[in-house]
Amino acid sequence: MMVAQFLSEIRSIIGSLLTYLHRNAWTIIFIVGGAYLCYDNFLHPLIHKYQTHQSYKAATDPNRIAVLSPDMRRVRAKQQLAAQQRALLAEEERKERVKMERERKRVKSPEEERWDKMGGEGKKLGVVVGDDAAGAGAELRQRR
Repeated sequence: MMVAQFLSEIRSIIGSLLTYLHRNAWTIIFIVGGAYLCYDNFLHPLIHKYQTHQSYKAATDPNRIAVLSPDMRRVRAKQQLAAQQRALLAEEERKERVKMERERKRVKSPEEERWDKMGGEGKKLGVVVGDDAAGAGAELRQRR
């Protein structure tokens, strides 16, 4: 019996709610639309401005800056070192490319072409290799 009474009360509440919505539907739609327009045009820009101001205030707090400055300098020094190393490597690679390009464009003499065809084996005259280099240099100095 109590359940039936409870269900009948729910049914009457839902019925009165639907009757209210039928009578005031356009009023509710206009109120919701007006509230959205007010929020979008007036309230949201004010909230955004306030949050931006608070964020700037927190970011420029002298106590926070004093704590973060050493870390920032350390990180920037590390970044600068890495950038310098990358620049040195890039410069070396550029020089190597220029050297290879120059070598590729160079016209070889017939002797060099024969030398390359033979596989580059043998001794070139006037070139000292290995342990004999020190003695040969000294011997050439004595002859002069």
